Amino acid sequence: MPREVGDRPNADSKRPPRSASAIARSLKKKRCTAIRPSRVRSTLTNMKLNGKKVLIVIPPTQFRDEEFFEPRKILQDEGATIVVASIAARACRGMKGGTAQADISIADAKADDYAGLVLCGGSSVPEFFWNDKKLQELVTSMATAGKIIAAICLSTVVLAKAKLLAGREATVYFLPEAIQELKDAGAKYVKKTLLIHNNIILAEGPPDSQRFGQAIRAALAG
Repeated sequence: MPREVGDRPNADSKRPPRSASAIARSLKKKRCTAIRPSRVRSTLTNMKLNGKKVLIVIPPTQFRDEEFFEPRKILQDEGATIVVASIAARACRGMKGGTAQADISIADAKADDYAGLVLCGGSSVPEFFWNDKKLQELVTSMATAGKIIAAICLSTVVLAKAKLLAGREATVYFLPEAIQELKDAGAKYVKKTLLIHNNIILAEGPPDSQRFGQAIRAALAG
């Protein structure tokens, strides 16, 4: 019968307790390795996105948690500075109960300040983002400047309305209204999970959040 980890016999139970002096001698023998400042600098230098600032836009309510938290972690782990924007600088709540603080309003965001723009999805995106002229202007300005533009789920419609997807294949969360918005803007809807058009990255929905984040990381590091 295989033995489980919890069945391991306690070898120390047969040993007499060690004296305080014996414990002290044992501790003296253990070496503490200090982290060299040069090693810390090397780690920071190896972060591919160190010094790059990325704007992540989320709706104030019902944003899709995975589409925000997973890409944010991937980018932060590579040294990127993340700024969160919404319709106002305020606390935002996700569909699964997650919360995030928007640092600035979309209206106050300036394209020159960021290396990339990430638009997250959620059930409230059509209400808050599809017809947000300020957001469309920001998207257009950053695209014109050659910055990385990424959108996932229902937020890919924002790029279509900003006329960035005309004549291109595009994906979106499978919602008939969203698919029609892409087509009305001249995009060719395809049921693909991830699409990359030079500096534009599109992802279909929540299950693709990690690949979406990895694609953004690669584009920003390139």
